[in-house]
Amino acid sequence: MTAPPPALSGRAEADFAIESGRCGPLRVRASTRGGEVFDRFFAAYDQAFVLPDEKEGREGFLACLALNHGDAQARLLARFGAFREWVLVAERDGDVVGGANFICHAVAAHDGAPLLAMNLNYVFVAPAHRGRGHLRDMVAASRGLARMSFAGADADTLPLRMFIELNDPLLMEADAYVLDSAVAGIDQFDRVAVWARLGARILDFPYRQPPLSGTQAADAGLMLGVVDAPGATLDACVLGAHLERFFAISVLKDGDPHAQPAARAQLDLCAGRCAQGGGFALLDPLPHLPALRAGSGPGAPRGGFRERLAGLATG
Repeated sequence: MTAPPPALSGRAEADFAIESGRCGPLRVRASTRGGEVFDRFFAAYDQAFVLPDEKEGREGFLACLALNHGDAQARLLARFGAFREWVLVAERDGDVVGGANFICHAVAAHDGAPLLAMNLNYVFVAPAHRGRGHLRDMVAASRGLARMSFAGADADTLPLRMFIELNDPLLMEADAYVLDSAVAGIDQFDRVAVWARLGARILDFPYRQPPLSGTQAADAGLMLGVVDAPGATLDACVLGAHLERFFAISVLKDGDPHAQPAARAQLDLCAGRCAQGGGFALLDPLPHLPALRAGSGPGAPRGGFRERLAGLATG
């Protein structure tokens, strides 16, 4: 018999410590609503993200967080099951070292087995604290908080799939490439390498982020990665269930992803592959980064990073 999906723990705030390998402990404070933690998160986030179609505004964040509570939460729980949207800051001596925003939820695999999924929507390390391994700390804090969001002994042992969006270095406009690299303090190809060393694999899937607001455009310059997923493929049923919740809550703020063209096309692709019991390949970019980097720039072959990586990975 398939186990029932996990329920929410009821936790809406969190305050805990994690051990940073190089620099000692960090205090992590997190919230599912507006307030002092959110204000500290947003002030630091606002300096870390600059590309217009990727960047969530203050009111957009607050609209997402409001879905954690009240009538909106009850409606979404009935539709999607257990979920939580969080913002967090990691601090040392009162200084913000980094922060993150993510959604986590319970989904089911093709065989009905429950698991946890999360989308690390935004994660950053403040400029004064870069180069000390704190991105790994932010990932660990987010993963731990996602598990705290659910009740029951199995909340600590259920499989967890962490999804991230990565800029596609081969599809970015030249000025956006330069600007984002300067603000982040890292080249776009090097960022892919950093995430790959943290266990991320590129999903061979035509990902496109739907518009974050009525004044923004869908973003086709992103790739979807999965951190520490076992095996060579990701279950299409898991991906479809995850994207439906992520699009409906974090991106569309209680909108219908099936009514949004960019979202609907991806959900339909997942549904078709799920019905066949299939999945999508997980690609390790590290062995092919030198070739992809060398093949970028004027006169390079057409196609994005993910498509060209898939071609290299298959021979």
